[in-house]
Amino acid sequence: MSEEYPVIRVAVLATDNVYGGNLMTCRDILYGIKWRAQRLPGPKLEFELVSVDGADVTTYSGATISSDGPLEDCDWDVIILPHVWASVQQLAEFNEAIGPWLQPHLEQRKLVLTMGCGVYWVAAAGYLDGQEAATYWRQHDEFTQLFPEVSWQKEKVITESGTIYCAAGGNSMGDLMLNLAIRLFGESVARGISRDILFDIRRSYDFAPLRMGSQRSHGDRLIEQVQAWLESRYSEEVRLADVAKNHGMSLRNFARRFSSATGEKPLAYLQRIRLEAARDLLVHSDKSIKHISLDVGYSDSSYFCRLFRTQIGQTPAAYRKQFSN
Repeated sequence: MSEEYPVIRVAVLATDNVYGGNLMTCRDILYGIKWRAQRLPGPKLEFELVSVDGADVTTYSGATISSDGPLEDCDWDVIILPHVWASVQQLAEFNEAIGPWLQPHLEQRKLVLTMGCGVYWVAAAGYLDGQEAATYWRQHDEFTQLFPEVSWQKEKVITESGTIYCAAGGNSMGDLMLNLAIRLFGESVARGISRDILFDIRRSYDFAPLRMGSQRSHGDRLIEQVQAWLESRYSEEVRLADVAKNHGMSLRNFARRFSSATGEKPLAYLQRIRLEAARDLLVHSDKSIKHISLDVGYSDSSYFCRLFRTQIGQTPAAYRKQFSN
């Protein structure tokens, strides 16, 4: 008797005026993930393009894209909200149907990936109040006025707030999709997608903290602030005693509270951030290993290489080679 594995179900929202390239890139990447996942033991993937009434949609450029069904099924594990070329009034009109469909998924803390204006429907539901978010640059000022409780990040192209991920542009949305592959199906599936579909992306922003997202939903806001601080300053010299003091805690209380919230000691967490950043630089840049070591906060490249091999299971050079091959 063959072993049955769980099925992860992904819904990609399609509306009129959607960016067709953005929508179809998501579909192509999901198809690639599904193809690879079904050849490995573990969870499988199913996905659909869903529209408000199940009808086909007309993209921003006038192309017609077929929908797989309407917004009736509330049993999705992941929701993807692509960018739409629309006014706030049009987004609000769409929200009359999208809001009630999206609400239970947000309540259940399902994974939600947004790109550009797709973040509107999450912000309108109030689930980004007090949280960071990013959107397409044209909408930044308008959304800031419309949703003042949201911490809009104009200089960031990717943000992560619990289970809600926001991308400001097309390449960053590709990275969110790659992160989804890593999170749900592991490194081997993600490597295939990175090699076959996203091979030409060279990032000018930091991607590493996204892999730490599962440890940012514990509810201890002070520790979440510390995590955000570490994720933004990991390349600098970090003294944990100073981090604790700057956040109003003794070192002992800080270490205890951090471990309780995240399940990991502060130093180990910092090391993981640095190594995740190094992994991305090894794949998506041509920098030397010594240069990468400095970029992620290690002045001693020999120590960096030993740490990388201990934690990742192979040398930085070998890790880079498997992607270049």
